[in-house]
Amino acid sequence: MFAHARGVFITLLLLWNGSLFAATGHWEGAIHAPQMDVAIAVDFTKDADGKLAGAFDNAGAGVRDFPLSNIVVEGTTMTFEIKAATGGGTFRATLGADGKSMRGTFTTLGHDAQPLELPFELTRTGEASIEATPKSAAITKVLEGSWTGTLEVEGTQRQIALRLSNHADGTATGSISSAGTEIPIARIVQAGSDVTLDVKTVGGSYTGTLDAGGTELAGTWTQGPFSAPLTFRRASIERWAQAVGGREKIAAIRSTYREASIAVGGFDGTIKVWRTPDGKYRKEENVAAFSAVEVFDGVNGTLQQGDAPPRTLAGAELARARSTAFANSGAMFFVFFPERRRGTVTMDGDATLVLKPEGGIDWRVTLDEQTSLPKTMTHEQNGRTITVTFAAYETVDGVTLEKEIHRSTGDSRFDAVIRFTKTVIDLGAR
Repeated sequence: MFAHARGVFITLLLLWNGSLFAATGHWEGAIHAPQMDVAIAVDFTKDADGKLAGAFDNAGAGVRDFPLSNIVVEGTTMTFEIKAATGGGTFRATLGADGKSMRGTFTTLGHDAQPLELPFELTRTGEASIEATPKSAAITKVLEGSWTGTLEVEGTQRQIALRLSNHADGTATGSISSAGTEIPIARIVQAGSDVTLDVKTVGGSYTGTLDAGGTELAGTWTQGPFSAPLTFRRASIERWAQAVGGREKIAAIRSTYREASIAVGGFDGTIKVWRTPDGKYRKEENVAAFSAVEVFDGVNGTLQQGDAPPRTLAGAELARARSTAFANSGAMFFVFFPERRRGTVTMDGDATLVLKPEGGIDWRVTLDEQTSLPKTMTHEQNGRTITVTFAAYETVDGVTLEKEIHRSTGDSRFDAVIRFTKTVIDLGAR
């Protein structure tokens, strides 16, 4: 019944005859289901702030110290809740006059998704026993942070969040969350790229392998007889993917064509860019008497300036072109699909990604905390730091792209404002 239980931290204020009810202690009893009695135990204890916290045990399902939530007492009526997508429910009980017993009804969802009410009773048998969440040895920086994945359980897709943190004392802690319910990880073990998580509270465990860039953790979730693949991806990357329209939508793009106005150094001009997800592009730029056409086929490129004949890109120019293939909104084609990628993506904290196409230069993309869309993109060129700030966005055919960007070189004479005026997206068959 509780094999996939989830829980959240709670605090409890109980009034008994006008004073604080002494609820601390260990309570044991059973839920009376139609086919069997389910042995359960509940502990209440004071936390570090002097408030009461509660935990639930169901030994038969491998559930231990599962945090309780929404505990309330009104007169002699007490309620508390197991917040879980499966096996969760609400306990409603009448407290005994001696303060050492309670009995009532546990309401959960039956197999037909209809409310099911089951009687239960609990008796206080001793002092509370809630194990403190242990700390594990420190993990590598690339493993720290927020992750998200999808676990399939009986044909249902469940979103799973993972949070791992290092601490100043050289230890690490973490939690797994589902449906808004957070569960502490009892033990974190990292051996190189191999990672093991022991989620003792629900009798579960996870083993996975971290990719070289620290953006994916692929492995298996096991809980009793249940086992299924589970791949975690950086939460910031997944939020970015959702913000621009979703991975499925972006994966369908065959090409994009964009036109823009550009204002730089007191002059106005135009830009036209055609690009494909695999890194090919053609860019035409005209500002006053300056004109340039740059073509890149994914490996090599040419640049034609004014009336001069095209010349082959080499050295630093070629390295810049290999990264330009994934500049601005093009970065999503490089980040979202590692199976297509030639190069690396690494994390610098939860909100900054470092992109390095094979043979290219680094692009540093920082995501906006509110929108999860790129806020800035920077790179080094000719001894200068080039910063692109994304000032506005627009949505075309369900895909969110930059509408206005500001490009700074550190020299105001060459700063530019680019506003996109036309966008054509080839989504293939619709």
